[in-house]
Amino acid sequence: MHRIVIVVAGVLAFATATAQEESHRDAARELLKAMNAEQTIEESYNQVLPQLEAMGQQMGVSDEERAIFNRYLDRMVAALREELSWEKLEPGMVQTYASVYSEQELRDLVEFYESPLGQKFIRKMPELMTATMQLTQDMMQDFVPRVQEIQAELQAELQEARAQ
Repeated sequence: MHRIVIVVAGVLAFATATAQEESHRDAARELLKAMNAEQTIEESYNQVLPQLEAMGQQMGVSDEERAIFNRYLDRMVAALREELSWEKLEPGMVQTYASVYSEQELRDLVEFYESPLGQKFIRKMPELMTATMQLTQDMMQDFVPRVQEIQAELQAELQEARAQ
């Protein structure tokens, strides 16, 4: 009899924990929906496309070679959409959000993102991301030469040390 009580208690505890975990994951899914995450992912493909197209310039692709480059570009975009599709990303994103935020925090975030300010935040996010990326790129123009200078000094000192 004692064993039956223990088994039943264990089953009930497992069922309760599973239901709580599913509720937590549901809250994460609700947040991703409120954040328009799927649409944001789709828009991010469009932001990557100019970077992929810029590879043609970096590679010196001529007008005559453009058709060849475009065939490969189409393959890269298709691979990107396949490997980073919402269907593949969503389970990992749900797990990530559920591991970082409590269920209540997720529900609070849903409330925020569904508010007028939250919707404005979502609408303005691409603009903020673009501006932030530009700021970072501008700052890197000053940073990269400094790193290259330090690297050259390091390499010279290492060569000197190895020569001794």
